[in-house]
Amino acid sequence: MRFICDEQLGRLARWLRLQGYDTLFACPFPDPTLIQLAQSEGRIVLTRDRRLPAKTIWNQVLVLEARDYAKQLVELRKKLRLSRARPFSRCLDCNELIQESRKEEVRGRVPEQVFHSYGRFFTCPKCGKIFWRGSHVKASMERLRRLAA
Repeated sequence: MRFICDEQLGRLARWLRLQGYDTLFACPFPDPTLIQLAQSEGRIVLTRDRRLPAKTIWNQVLVLEARDYAKQLVELRKKLRLSRARPFSRCLDCNELIQESRKEEVRGRVPEQVFHSYGRFFTCPKCGKIFWRGSHVKASMERLRRLAA
């Protein structure tokens, strides 16, 4: 499943990316542009705007009731039967698939302590952001497990 989140759902977009879902964050796209992009790329529009479905014939618009991203994730899981796609496979900032990098390639681009503490690093080919599987990964996975329960 591929998504596009409107400007009210930025935090949800990051958490969907964290789970590995191809998720665009449309901020600030006018509604016609948002719908056109969703149609051209086969994306489900996620929004809190109850009026949006009436503005389009695109039938892939899902209006979320919850205000909090955690409750929105639970709502999506129920409505679309979501499971984690490929956790930690996408850049949280720009949505690109990240690629494993050789350790030497990140030397000087991550804190020295991080460089010596971790053996595997991943880089976004679009924005250059570097990721590693630190304690935040375990905490995020635990949060997702609690939300799924």
